[in-house]
Amino acid sequence: MKNNSGSVRIKKMTFVALFCALAFIVSVIFPLKVMFLTLDFKDAITAICGMAFGPVSGLAAAIVVPFIELMTSDTGIYGLIMNILSSVTFVGISSLIYKHKKTIHGAVLGLAVAVPATVAVMLCANLLITPLYMPGADVKTVIGLIPTVLLPFNLIKSTLNAGFVMLLYKPISGVLKRSGALGRLGEGGADKEQAVTVSKKRSAAVAIISLALVVAAFTVLFLIFDVSF
Repeated sequence: MKNNSGSVRIKKMTFVALFCALAFIVSVIFPLKVMFLTLDFKDAITAICGMAFGPVSGLAAAIVVPFIELMTSDTGIYGLIMNILSSVTFVGISSLIYKHKKTIHGAVLGLAVAVPATVAVMLCANLLITPLYMPGADVKTVIGLIPTVLLPFNLIKSTLNAGFVMLLYKPISGVLKRSGALGRLGEGGADKEQAVTVSKKRSAAVAIISLALVVAAFTVLFLIFDVSF
């Protein structure tokens, strides 16, 4: 039993490291430039990690990835702080709620709460941090950017990440279960998770709704902003 527990723990640590690597790769390869802001999808990867292996693992990934990303970023310490605030809020809230309600409804609830919470945190952070690194910008300037840039950007970014979580979590968790990384009963997070049993019709409905959400968010993004790759 102890050997089996140790094996599960090693697999868990390995997969958490893989999630961190994947989140970093996603942030480097698929960033979208929106004015002075960058939209990426690393929060979706780290949120899936948090749902699969528990909030502690998710939060660890949410903190580690921005530090790795700092090596390729030109925003320095301010960008690091903003990235950590965004990731920790999104991943922490979604995985904590899912930990206590491991059903499809719990996942949706966690993401539904995480999206507005992340937007609120990032708007506050913009007011405090953006004037420190953006030339010529003071608090009044940042406030003027909220309705036209900052609010829609952060809402679209969080919505896209939530949509990708809903699209990818079930197939990824299936791979993790087959690999034995989640164990049978496990500890804290998904090691204790009872399999989310949903019918094929419900799974298809969730996938269709999530895909529609992602497409709608991308459409609004390109309609509102001048996006570059």
